[in-house]
Amino acid sequence: MKKFKKPIKFYIYLFLLSVLVIGVYSIYRIVVDEIAINELYSIWILPVLFILIYYGSDTLLDKIFNRKKKIDYEGKFLDEIGERMRSKNEFLIEDYRRLQINDKFQASLRMAYKIHQDGEDEVFNIEKLERKFNKGSLEYRAMKYVIDYLEEKLDKDGKKQENKL
Repeated sequence: MKKFKKPIKFYIYLFLLSVLVIGVYSIYRIVVDEIAINELYSIWILPVLFILIYYGSDTLLDKIFNRKKKIDYEGKFLDEIGERMRSKNEFLIEDYRRLQINDKFQASLRMAYKIHQDGEDEVFNIEKLERKFNKGSLEYRAMKYVIDYLEEKLDKDGKKQENKL
């Protein structure tokens, strides 16, 4: 995320610099061109106007481009399961790749996330996840981590008891 809005010290220094430049210009015009001071009043509004426009545009750009991004709860869910799987060192890199391209396993992960979010119901429940893969297969071993995580979280949140079939 790019930060458009600068620190307030920047705007103060810019204001002081512009006042200095306008002051030098005013003195030059008074001395060389012999212009009356009341003719230069309108030029003294420029530093204030310039800083207000600069600050306003930076604030607006900051709000437009750096909106609060939604937290990726599904990504956090998958990261937590992946971390548990990596900590046991049971899987090889090739196993992770095969799991990643396996559509059936990915659909099961989406189902697990739905259970994690909303709890179990008739369509989405842990028993279906357990029966989806053959015992001893790579997918079953990986799904065991997902199921353990789900059961732990559902017990902690109390969703398991209220939605038990």
